[in-house]
Amino acid sequence: MSHLLARLQRGLILFNAGLAGLAMILIFLLVAGNAFARYTYGGSISWGEDTAIYLMIYGLMFGMAWAYLQDKHIGFDLIRRLLPARWLRWQAIVIDLVVMAVGIALVVSAIEFIDSRGSRTSASTGMPMWLYQASMVLGGGLLSLSALIMGALRLTTPADQEVAP
Repeated sequence: MSHLLARLQRGLILFNAGLAGLAMILIFLLVAGNAFARYTYGGSISWGEDTAIYLMIYGLMFGMAWAYLQDKHIGFDLIRRLLPARWLRWQAIVIDLVVMAVGIALVVSAIEFIDSRGSRTSASTGMPMWLYQASMVLGGGLLSLSALIMGALRLTTPADQEVAP
């Protein structure tokens, strides 16, 4: 079971890293192209700025899950340093459960938001806003899945070993 979870963790790390990197590349190309057009042709792509913002949000969602799967996220080490060593594993599992709940709450609130405002269209791109707002559903789902995998890995990995990607 632990081997399957480790493979799933590595696969999700590659998936999230690849899509976060792709979003960064697209943002760079879009912003650079817009700047080039502005200074050479006197105008820019009308939908470029908004699209770069939406790509940044999607990239952030992939990056958030990528960081969590590698335990490279922001943490509060003060509490961790005060706990006895035998409690550290359980503290990490409790945090995984809390993060999973936060991810699920993000999905639910994003779905409610899309339901109330998803029929609108973007003024700059002409595309439905739910395409951009779905980033929060995707991000919450990926974060919940990441926390579930990390919690399961912590439970199935022997206590003297650290969960590693």
